[in-house]
Amino acid sequence: MVLCKGSAKKRVKLLVAAMAFGSLGACKSLPDSGPTASHILKVYKNPKKNLVGFGMVDLSPDLLTLMAMERPAPFAALQGSRYQSGNDAIGPGDTLQISIYEMGNGLFGGGGTNASGRAEASGMLGGAANSSSSLGILSSASPPAEHTGSTATLTNLPPMVVSHQGTITLPYVGTFKVAGRMPEQVASQIQSALSRKSQAPQVLVRLVDGVSNSAIVYGEVKRPGRVALTPNHESLLDVVALAQGTLYPSEDLMLRLTRGRHIIQVPMSLIEHYPSQNIQIRPGDRLEVYYQPRTFTVFGAAGKVSEVPFKVPQLSLTEAIARVGGPNNSWANPRAVYLLRFEDNHLVRRLGLRASDTAPVTPILYRINMMNPGSYFLGQKFAMKNKDMLYFSNAPADEFYKLFGLISTIIQPGITAGMMAR
Repeated sequence: MVLCKGSAKKRVKLLVAAMAFGSLGACKSLPDSGPTASHILKVYKNPKKNLVGFGMVDLSPDLLTLMAMERPAPFAALQGSRYQSGNDAIGPGDTLQISIYEMGNGLFGGGGTNASGRAEASGMLGGAANSSSSLGILSSASPPAEHTGSTATLTNLPPMVVSHQGTITLPYVGTFKVAGRMPEQVASQIQSALSRKSQAPQVLVRLVDGVSNSAIVYGEVKRPGRVALTPNHESLLDVVALAQGTLYPSEDLMLRLTRGRHIIQVPMSLIEHYPSQNIQIRPGDRLEVYYQPRTFTVFGAAGKVSEVPFKVPQLSLTEAIARVGGPNNSWANPRAVYLLRFEDNHLVRRLGLRASDTAPVTPILYRINMMNPGSYFLGQKFAMKNKDMLYFSNAPADEFYKLFGLISTIIQPGITAGMMAR
């Protein structure tokens, strides 16, 4: 019996030792919430493992200074070409109102008049004016005999819509092109054509419905549709205001401007903060206002993976960390908290890092040491952006505690069996 007991004890000890050594080989497969700070650093320094080419920067006063100097210019591609139009050039689809003044018995006045009305304007020569109307375009009563030769007759032609070819047709003038010209230029052209057929004609041309001088606004605005542009040169925010404003706060809205082949989308709040980006709207532009609530995501040793909305116009890094409860006291490494973000390449180069060769942005890891009191002040000045990612790395000792717990779980039955074998 003694020999049997001794043999049993030896077998138990060998079994426990084998299980313990076997568990050491499994330490790399222990459950984990993400890479440790040392593993991130190894990947960062190894080009073969850093396949996305991310950079790493410590949170510092110099970093905040560089960021404060940045002035985003998303509309740089649209500002390359000069635009001098006053938004009053005539184009296809526009509606013109043409008024013709003639002395005496003219083409449109003396022996005939207009469809919308005729006015005898002796006031042009110092006399009194009166008006009348008729149904025919070339049939009306002549001016009174006593005023013949001293009275100007006004004829308002029916509104004319510019054809898709950019032309209109007038009696005694024919068909001619008006697209791309100013109303004054068209008036001068008509007047020149009538001067050989009418007595001292004077012509006025008004653009009463400028379809070609308009932009389309749609999306999360109160009144989507066509917005007429004027010589006042309306800007992005002007057009949004003319659409009676937005349905959501500007912090959670994006503007997508389509101009020709260019499509630019930016947060509406950026336009408000940088007036230089509040560019002029041009005829034919299409502006979409769409709702995109700002959020940031949390990974690693922070309790649970979550997506957190901003809910405020501006959110700092310190406030974002506080919202998720900060690093977990049990297994997080407060010296290695990371903010992951895609940064514009011009900022990446100013940080002294290598920018992406294939994309306009580069992934950057901002490292925050929460054990340094200064980081809390710096984090208050570091603004969060939409789709930022916070990662809390595991503490180096966390793997040891997990391994120790695993070994204890494995060998505890062996210890119990040895105690029972005594």
